[in-house]
Amino acid sequence: MSAMKDALRWFRTRLGLEISLIAVFALVIYAISVENDLFEWMVEFSRDHEDWELDEVFVAIFFSSVTLSLVLYRVMRYLNTEYHKRVRAEEKIHKMAFFDDLTGLANRALCHDRLAHVVLHSKRFNLQAAVLFIDLDGFKAINDAYGHHVGDSLLIQTGKRLSSFLRGDDTLARMSGDEFVLIVQSIKQATDITNLAAKLVQVMEEPFTLSSGEAFVTCSIGIAIYPTDGKTVEELLQNADSAMYHAKNRGKNTFEFFSASIDLEAKRKLQLMTQLRQALANREFSLHYQPILDVCSGRITGCETLLRWTSSLLGPVSPVEFIPVAEESGLILSLGDWVLLQSCKQHMQWQKMGLPPLMVSVNLSAKQLWQRNYVDSVKCILEVTGMQAKYLELELTESAVIEDIDLVMDTLEDLKELGVSIALDDFGTGYSSIGYLRKLSLHRVKIDRCFIDEIPHNDDDVATTKAIISLARNLRLKVTAEGIENAAQWEFLKQIKCDCMQGFYFSRAVTGDEFARIYRQNTADTAWPLKVSV
Repeated sequence: MSAMKDALRWFRTRLGLEISLIAVFALVIYAISVENDLFEWMVEFSRDHEDWELDEVFVAIFFSSVTLSLVLYRVMRYLNTEYHKRVRAEEKIHKMAFFDDLTGLANRALCHDRLAHVVLHSKRFNLQAAVLFIDLDGFKAINDAYGHHVGDSLLIQTGKRLSSFLRGDDTLARMSGDEFVLIVQSIKQATDITNLAAKLVQVMEEPFTLSSGEAFVTCSIGIAIYPTDGKTVEELLQNADSAMYHAKNRGKNTFEFFSASIDLEAKRKLQLMTQLRQALANREFSLHYQPILDVCSGRITGCETLLRWTSSLLGPVSPVEFIPVAEESGLILSLGDWVLLQSCKQHMQWQKMGLPPLMVSVNLSAKQLWQRNYVDSVKCILEVTGMQAKYLELELTESAVIEDIDLVMDTLEDLKELGVSIALDDFGTGYSSIGYLRKLSLHRVKIDRCFIDEIPHNDDDVATTKAIISLARNLRLKVTAEGIENAAQWEFLKQIKCDCMQGFYFSRAVTGDEFARIYRQNTADTAWPLKVSV
């Protein structure tokens, strides 16, 4: 397109030059004609040679000259109009290729180009530069709730807010969706970027005015510095992106500088995600079961299913590490169904061994709970395995409840009608309220071990645990205390009349066969209360 533009400019210049020369030549001829009375000479010459019909020839020449002038004038006008059309079209194509059509900011292609120039400039003059990767927190919720037109308005306002902090040589680009990149050239010290990032976080905390009303959206920022955090465009963007995700994991609405530990964490997460996709097919997962005992009698009344992963490449991997990765990647859906199926099968296997039926508690991910057909999946697994619903307890966390309370309430009500019990895990550590406990179809709450660890020596924990049990009793809910590690804790739970307990004092999580042995011993032994530690 630039070649066409140059060609048009050359042709326009050349044609204008030729017309100018013709005009000058015409003026010269006119001057000579006036000086020598050329018109009179032509009249006399045509009279002397009337048989040649020269007067018609002269008239034809005159009109041909006028016509040619008019044609040249129209051609000049047309070429001038066409030239400007082509220039505007090229400018439009250039803008479409290098600028975001919604916000007017630089797009991904121009961002890469500008960052490449910044890297070369910084390298040549031994300067530092910074890349700030900015991602909006909660944008998807607004987009889904109010529509894309409201989301677009939010992005436009975001672009304007961020642009207000630009210096002359800085570049702000919209990479995709709600992701922005700010390139800061020629920085003197890291504290300058710290102050800038803090201002960006602060300005994003102010409410946005949308057609649906006011909305509050924060941002998470990841920062990479040239040349310490990367010497190429790809390295700087990737490392700034990694730092941004680390900022989100820290709670969002903050900024984080890239570091080696963040890089290792990102690579570890990618490695876990890759291995997780193969682990289920390779049968690398196994289930362990931790006994749940009645506080008064010390008898086993149930068990909690705990997932274990021994990777062929990575070795044993902690659930604390791989469960969040499975949830983030969506693999938790198939993995959760497998855990539930195997737990129900194991329960039926224990019954075939002659053991009394007991309550099997299985942890439930928020993503599973948000599935519209989850109740049907549970019902199908119960039918396939032959397990009665009254022996299945599903544990969910407070975060799963908070995210979509209406959907959760409907799903829990359907599970209750199915005959499945529901327990709220880690109670007291999040956002639980009496209102939620009253509305949800719960059967049990589980007191987090952080309240049990220092009992009975910590008065605050003692008071908190008593309050939880009192609240649960008033709402007719059962209570299970987690993390029992000594006899003093057990004795305290007896005194405050807690229902059930589990912890290392009795048994760690063990395999299905080992649990059967412990359960059989606990059931048959007449000496009670019985400690079942292995």
